[in-house]
Amino acid sequence: MMNLEELRKTLHQHPEVSGKEKQTSVFIVKKLKEIGVTQVHENFSEYSLLAEIDFNSPGKTILFRAELDALPIEETNQFTYQSKNKNVSHKCGHDGHMTMLLGLAEKLIEHRNEFSGKVLLLFQSSEETGKGAKNILKSKILEKFNIDYAFSLHNVPGYPLGNIITKPQTFTPSVESVDIELLGKTSHAGMPWKGINPASAIRDLINYFTSIHQPDVTQENYFLATPIYIQMGEKAYGTSAGKATLSYTLRTGEHKKFVQQKKEIIHQIEKTCQRENLNFSLQWKEAFEANNNDPEAFELIRKAAEANQYSFTEKEHFFNWGEDFGAFTQQYKGAMFGLGSGENTPELHNPDYDFPDQLLPYGINMFYSLSKKLLQ
Repeated sequence: MMNLEELRKTLHQHPEVSGKEKQTSVFIVKKLKEIGVTQVHENFSEYSLLAEIDFNSPGKTILFRAELDALPIEETNQFTYQSKNKNVSHKCGHDGHMTMLLGLAEKLIEHRNEFSGKVLLLFQSSEETGKGAKNILKSKILEKFNIDYAFSLHNVPGYPLGNIITKPQTFTPSVESVDIELLGKTSHAGMPWKGINPASAIRDLINYFTSIHQPDVTQENYFLATPIYIQMGEKAYGTSAGKATLSYTLRTGEHKKFVQQKKEIIHQIEKTCQRENLNFSLQWKEAFEANNNDPEAFELIRKAAEANQYSFTEKEHFFNWGEDFGAFTQQYKGAMFGLGSGENTPELHNPDYDFPDQLLPYGINMFYSLSKKLLQ
């Protein structure tokens, strides 16, 4: 039997950022084979892996997902298993999520005679950038399987350890960021009318984004427009600026609503730049589709928590962070749930965050109970 805490700490020591999880992937394949998983798909999308556990009798197919990637954050913890990779660390708990999936694999293999159907274990690259799930779907590898349900979890600081947190329908919002590049023409600072300065356009666009910003999640028109970055011209005091960059991160609960609002934003930028005689370009990045928790899948999670006697919280409103598992729940019946990682645990993405090892059995038992409910 694997020492899961030791395994998690090994993963913690060797973090890799999105799209560069080569050694992490090699390590996971090695552990899967040690457990007895014989079918592992590789080289279909970045460093993602898809492990099959086939119970050799007809039944449903369930997919469980964990993330491979870490963050470009310098760790401040001083424990013995501190990150060995400079400026990279597991500050979102993906080391723990991977370990849970390996623990699940070991438990399923041990009790394989009790199940029918198939379990797919997806270890996914590039969750943090919003690219991983989409790249996997583009690879079409999942089309080889008739997936009945897809599940994932994320540890959540601020909630009691082991508390199961979820809700039906929207669990996390649609999120996307945009760089707005404005291009005018420089001129002498003493004759700014002979150039095209983007300052007025920046003012108008900031006012526009402020007008659509509605931070109250209880309101139907909830939409966050968070200013991220602004730069205009150069520190050349004799020259009127001729270019600028304005960056925002945008989010709302429903994916269809996000798509419509995005069209309106593009139209407003076009109008503003036309009026100011500016050229512009847009670079959309780090897109996360809303996680749509299927009501049946939500109910299965609630019953799994009940079977394990874990506390259960049905959230009234969705979490504000983006999660690219939403790309899967837009395609497949499924759901995501939160797993409380302690009320005093540092926040995700903080430099002193560390996944609590006490949480490992909770995730494994929840996934195992879902497997029992659907495949026994």
